[in-house]
Amino acid sequence: MYYRIILRPIVLLLLVALSACSSTRVENEHPLISEAPSSEVAMVYFIRPRTERTMGFADNRLPVEADRFHLLTIGKGEYTLIPMVPGNVWISVTSMTNWGARNAIKEMNRSSQFNIEAGETYFIAFNLVDGEFRGAFFIPGMIDLRTARELTQHMRPVGRARKSPISSLEG
Repeated sequence: MYYRIILRPIVLLLLVALSACSSTRVENEHPLISEAPSSEVAMVYFIRPRTERTMGFADNRLPVEADRFHLLTIGKGEYTLIPMVPGNVWISVTSMTNWGARNAIKEMNRSSQFNIEAGETYFIAFNLVDGEFRGAFFIPGMIDLRTARELTQHMRPVGRARKSPISSLEG
């Protein structure tokens, strides 16, 4: 009886605290993030799909850089929206993995260049590649609206994406 009186409020408090948290964090001071009107920036959704199964290191939050500066850290099963300055942008993602026959821990880094234009909306997904003994890594890639809708159907919008979820976009 004593445990019920103490544990119930603690468990309830923890559940409320965890439901309010997300593991995605955006670096709002990044030089490519702009609060200019939507006609002067590109609206870029960053999407981190869930994996089919538990993937060890590949389940950790992913640090993402834009033009060599930390842009965001994105959690599995979440997506966010960032208004970005238009131009050619290198998006890089870094992850840790088990690598080789001895399961050594190795850092994997992949980058892709994107040309983003003002007034447009883009969807960049971090696709997991399971290279088995060569390790798992993520490749940032552009996807279309239809694919983005399918991917994010059961995902959690975070930050600015809460006000503009992908499911509400026309097209």
